[in-house]
Amino acid sequence: MNFFKQILALVLLVNVSLLNAQEQAYVIADNGLSIREKPDVNSEKIGQLKYGESIEISENTGEKLVILDNGKTVSGNWVKIKTRTKYGYVFDGYLAKELTKSIEADFKGLSIKIKDLKSTDEFKVKSFFDADTVSVDVELGDSPEGKTLLLKNKNYKRVSIFQQFENSISITNEGPHCDLTEWKHYYSNWEPIEQINRGTYKTLKYNEEDWTKFINVSMEELKQEILDYCGSDWVKHLKDAKSIKDYPISVSTSRIFLKILITDSEDNIIEKVIEFRIPMGC
Repeated sequence: MNFFKQILALVLLVNVSLLNAQEQAYVIADNGLSIREKPDVNSEKIGQLKYGESIEISENTGEKLVILDNGKTVSGNWVKIKTRTKYGYVFDGYLAKELTKSIEADFKGLSIKIKDLKSTDEFKVKSFFDADTVSVDVELGDSPEGKTLLLKNKNYKRVSIFQQFENSISITNEGPHCDLTEWKHYYSNWEPIEQINRGTYKTLKYNEEDWTKFINVSMEELKQEILDYCGSDWVKHLKDAKSIKDYPISVSTSRIFLKILITDSEDNIIEKVIEFRIPMGC
């Protein structure tokens, strides 16, 4: 009998533990997520969670909600959450168990975050405090094109963001490649990126025609550069090539730039640049 009571007590203890188990989640709403007093959109707003903020889900109410966000349907439930300072209810359509990787660049009173961009850099937060340009080494297969950019501006009258790409020549050899990243390049014009709403932008995307644009160069000067930069063995690979459009010569995007023009309260303009280095020849 005592053994049966012990088993029953253990089962009850496990059930209570499961009921009280709390799930960690992260806010993925670009502009933050409202905390409500009750699981209802018309309930009083008692707080605001920032993008990337960590919270604990203590209860799923089962109350469903479907909203339309910029033409996209987002569905989910109301959940009870706990932060360091309060309890409340939020819509879990903008919560995720894991936060996507992002790159951040900071200046005085200004923060720029590029969401869902993979980088080989050890440090994902860059600082403009002692530099006008910061560099990001993009992981093979990824690109800063078409990414969501979050801007937080506390101190400045105006912030404008422009984008440009650079193309370079690469010579391939069934795996190894000679990248002429220190030679001549094609540069696109600076173009403003798209603003989705206040504080949220979308970087520009390029097409195959953009990726292959280049300036006029002769085969003679190209071969000389390859000889100087990569060696005579690489020049031999060009024996059948008549122009830069012929194999094993290829043109591709080697860098993408974001130029940030910051206007302060006295109309002084500060220029900062984020340089994204793209792997070539693969």
